[in-house]
Amino acid sequence: MAELDDWTCEFNGLVMGRPDSAISLVSVDGLLSMPDLRTADLTLVQRHGLYPGDDYMNGRTVTLTLEVYGSTREEFAAALSAVYAAFRPTLPERALRFRFPGIAGDRTAFVNVRTRKRSAPLDLNFAYRVCNVVVELFATDPYIYGDALTTYTLSAPWQGSDPKLRFSQAGSVPALPVIKLTNAKDCVITDEITGLWFGMTNLAGGLTIDSPAQALTATASGNNFNDRIKAGSTWPEFAFGDHRLSMTTLAVNSPTTAEITWRNRWV
Repeated sequence: MAELDDWTCEFNGLVMGRPDSAISLVSVDGLLSMPDLRTADLTLVQRHGLYPGDDYMNGRTVTLTLEVYGSTREEFAAALSAVYAAFRPTLPERALRFRFPGIAGDRTAFVNVRTRKRSAPLDLNFAYRVCNVVVELFATDPYIYGDALTTYTLSAPWQGSDPKLRFSQAGSVPALPVIKLTNAKDCVITDEITGLWFGMTNLAGGLTIDSPAQALTATASGNNFNDRIKAGSTWPEFAFGDHRLSMTTLAVNSPTTAEITWRNRWV
């Protein structure tokens, strides 16, 4: 989808915050805050402290405060109706897209939410065609996602060349890529910054390394080849910051190419 303008957001077809729009953004709360955690710490018997358990995130609440106004009665009524239609209850979760400088790597991003509350006063300002509407949205998935996928391509050393893929991962959450290999043969992909690598043995052809699913498969058929993963391999994962990838292959006649794709995440 197209990039949004700075300081705008979009939900259910309604764009908010555009210059000279009848619907302005007053404030957005919940995108910079960390979701509440649920813990599994256990009380120690007759000892100080707790036994540390795993922490897990709950959902994320995002609150929008909108100022709706109109130069005419008709414009005001139409703008309020558009807000009511976009933020109506009982709909399934859908993307709240936004672009706020400094958030989500300064790019368009989204969080999947549904409407839980909506309130607005009927006061003197309303009589002058101005109304502040507060909308509370809830996301069962606490992650903020980059709107566009990130994709890089790396070719194996070929005819004396030794290419490296250098990139910076912008997401605060480690990226789990899907890597599609073309003309692969016993490939090893190494992150020279971290020293971690992923390799395979006795395996050739078009292959897909799916880090989220932890599966090594044939791209065309989907057959699983996890039993061909080299001992000591680590599923590719890119933490925030700089990375430098290299790849080796036993392929002849033409190079092996890796297409590396992921979606940035923040929390």
